[in-house]
Amino acid sequence: MKRRALCFLLCAALISALFTLSPSAGLSEAEIAEFHCTETRDTKTSPYWFNSRTIYDSEKAAEAGVPEGYEGLVMKLVGDSAVGFTVDFSELCIPVSSVKALHMRVYYTDKQREVRVTIDAGTSWVLRHEAKKPGAWEDVVITDAASLKLLADEDGRLGVFGFGFRNYDGTRNSTVYVDEIRAELIDPDSDPPVIRYDGPDHVITTEGKRFALPVTAYDEYEKVDFPISYEWDKPATDGDGNLVRGEYTLTMRASDSFGNSAEKVLTVSVGERDTEAPVIRFTPTVIDTVAGAYNALSFEATDNCDDVTVVQSWSEGALDRQMRLTEGTHTLTLTASDLTGNSTEMTITVNAAKTLK
Repeated sequence: MKRRALCFLLCAALISALFTLSPSAGLSEAEIAEFHCTETRDTKTSPYWFNSRTIYDSEKAAEAGVPEGYEGLVMKLVGDSAVGFTVDFSELCIPVSSVKALHMRVYYTDKQREVRVTIDAGTSWVLRHEAKKPGAWEDVVITDAASLKLLADEDGRLGVFGFGFRNYDGTRNSTVYVDEIRAELIDPDSDPPVIRYDGPDHVITTEGKRFALPVTAYDEYEKVDFPISYEWDKPATDGDGNLVRGEYTLTMRASDSFGNSAEKVLTVSVGERDTEAPVIRFTPTVIDTVAGAYNALSFEATDNCDDVTVVQSWSEGALDRQMRLTEGTHTLTLTASDLTGNSTEMTITVNAAKTLK
């Protein structure tokens, strides 16, 4: 029996992918997980569509007269001489390099049926497969690396493509059944993402500001960064999202598309609010330079406990469109701010002459 959860189908000694996507309008999670189909047609990829689409469970399929041999959900498509739908694997983040085969199990009810797969609405074909035996279920498979690579998006992951069927003789009112579409992986991923954090395990900070850490979670197998969840052992922020005083335990977690997860635990000490402003380290308060020069001044600002942001603000008319100094006497105001909102300013006079004496 097929498994339809956040797991992979067993196929021989290998594991094949079936992930659950968020449902589109009119389609359930189980239906999307089974067929990876979209509610609407992507005209950039899919040359064929259907007049009607019905997805049955096992009981309803038997009542509707679906040919025996299916497992679980089955899709019935009715159209004209050609019928099809859009397949979308993009949210699963499956590297094409890890795909052994793409399986499409179908049943042809008309004579001389052809299965087609395209990424550009039929300008070119990734697959054109003639039915071996109309009137029977068949597992249509793409295995060659070159064809699978054509199904990749710009990040090298299995993406969006058109999947369709066509009669040779132009027969109208065509009907076809699809039992499943799945990706069989070469080697399932069992390694969790790596949480990259170079800071201390005991973080000391102050109240009244947002909590931020330089941390990422990268998965080598899927070649992508995954979001990180933050779980405090007790409420650590106020209604505005700012830290409040106390001792806390913070657990950071990240999971990949295969369900593998990693975590990192930190101790966070939040002390009383910081009221000390940053210090701007720049000695001269008057600078003589030449008009037409680019602003190449650099400044250093330090704070007792936070990172500092320094903003430069020139007086009106000090810089031209190319950001070069104009002739005259100008004012440059430096504002340094820390994460709590403490700030300090320094004003510098800049004299820009035609030529330096």
